[in-house]
Amino acid sequence: MLRSVAMSKGVDRFTNLRAWQACDAYKKAVYRLCLESPLSRDWKRRDQLEESVAGPPGHLSEGFGRFSPPDFARFTVIARSSLMESQNHLRDAVDKNYITEETRLQLDALAEIALQEVTGLMEYLQSPEALRNARRARERRIASREQRRRTGISQRTRNPRTRNPRTRTHEHRTRNRT
Repeated sequence: MLRSVAMSKGVDRFTNLRAWQACDAYKKAVYRLCLESPLSRDWKRRDQLEESVAGPPGHLSEGFGRFSPPDFARFTVIARSSLMESQNHLRDAVDKNYITEETRLQLDALAEIALQEVTGLMEYLQSPEALRNARRARERRIASREQRRRTGISQRTRNPRTRNPRTRTHEHRTRNRT
């Protein structure tokens, strides 16, 4: 089983995920093909192919932002489906003589790398380990938030110029009554 080592170490940006990087490299290669081949003149097929390769990096970035392994895993399934759809569109391009079989095989190799990375990430996200890591990360975020609150409160009480806004309003009301 392929594991996403980056996830087990903790990733702070979706662009640092190996799965996203592999999908992005594949997408860019297909975009170049769409500009340089006869496929560039068949707008319908070109759009279908470009949309199918644009999907996986987008799905992975959206899933990453969910902060929930089960939700993220659902988006990896969608990314895998889009990768496979793009492989089918490349076969159609060969059938229409827009690209050679050799070109398709080169792009297919990039798609297979992306599929392996996405599958490894999906398997990790569906594991008990991912749930444990997510729980620990959530606990760290909560502890950090509480620490920031305590630090903020202690800094305000140490600084005599910082006043509680309610106190000032109360003083203002009291002064105006007399």
